[in-house]
Amino acid sequence: MKNKSLKPVILILSAVIFFLTGCSSINKVKEIQVTSLAIEKIAPAGLKSLDVYLAVGIDNPAFQIGLSEISGSLTHSGKVLGRLAMDPVTVFGKSAEIYHLKANVSLAEEAGLRDLMILADPAKLNECMVNIAVRATLKNGMSLPIDLKDIPLKKLLNSSNDESAE
Repeated sequence: MKNKSLKPVILILSAVIFFLTGCSSINKVKEIQVTSLAIEKIAPAGLKSLDVYLAVGIDNPAFQIGLSEISGSLTHSGKVLGRLAMDPVTVFGKSAEIYHLKANVSLAEEAGLRDLMILADPAKLNECMVNIAVRATLKNGMSLPIDLKDIPLKKLLNSSNDESAE
């Protein structure tokens, strides 16, 4: 009789411990920072896409995290100009590393040459926004979607130029 009454208590305590462990994991993930971004190389990959090789500095005071389903888009005035896709990557725990990544950037079907000319005008780069979606898988198996929206393209390019100047 006592075993039956202890089962719900044990289940509830297990659930609370799991929840608290998950919450501390989420807080650690929030401490991860991208410390640098540099474009190493750009290579054509067909008529409508480019392979962009990046060096991304990541300071991860937390544990190892797997990043997958990495995708993004480049927009101007709400119109999608291009799409980005990347292979999964593992970010090592308790480290500050430079990760060499490859992104495939493809021209959106609805984007024309006139739309792309915006990218040649430095003043218009403030109007171009980048959206990125990533799925982060934590060490306990919990998976979290991360969406970064409306990052000015000029900000990304400036951080890339700052790194290559050093």
